[in-house]
Amino acid sequence: MYFFLIAYPILGAGLKYIDDAFDERTFNKKIALLLAPLLGILWAYTMIIDPVSATILLAVLIGVFLKGKIDNYAHGLGLAVIAVILIAAGVQLLFLPLIVLVAAAVLDEVGNDIVDYNIKNLDKSNFFHKAIIAFFDQRWVTKIAILYVALLGVFPWYFFVAMLLFDGAYLVVRMYSRSRQQISKAICA
Repeated sequence: MYFFLIAYPILGAGLKYIDDAFDERTFNKKIALLLAPLLGILWAYTMIIDPVSATILLAVLIGVFLKGKIDNYAHGLGLAVIAVILIAAGVQLLFLPLIVLVAAAVLDEVGNDIVDYNIKNLDKSNFFHKAIIAFFDQRWVTKIAILYVALLGVFPWYFFVAMLLFDGAYLVVRMYSRSRQQISKAICA
């Protein structure tokens, strides 16, 4: 249990570091390239050791892959490392929960894209609009699906907590990245 509560936030933070190194240019691309295969190894190991973790992490991978979010060579490198290890070692999955979680992950990515593209059209003073932005910005569909499957007794509850930590670490790195952008803009102004 404790391994997952440590591994998931490392994975979430690492993914956002790589994202922002390439998308926002707030972090070092060379470090991101070094980090990608290490995250791939941790991701694959975390999948190999537990079928529930394999199901959750594969659903996340499929969701971002289907939405085209694996959009830089560091993410591609990490994905290649994961694929090679999983093919070599094999992985056990829970197929019905996988279908539910893939659908949830895709919905999260679609909702996140819709919010990102329409953020200027949403009234941030409107409670409903703020709730929609927060819900999809923090990808709650997947977390709710994991909680639901845990409440059914299929997943241990700590995987819901692990996913909260994954997303929490992702958001902390995003906040840090944005603060670096603001400092950089202030210095250049």
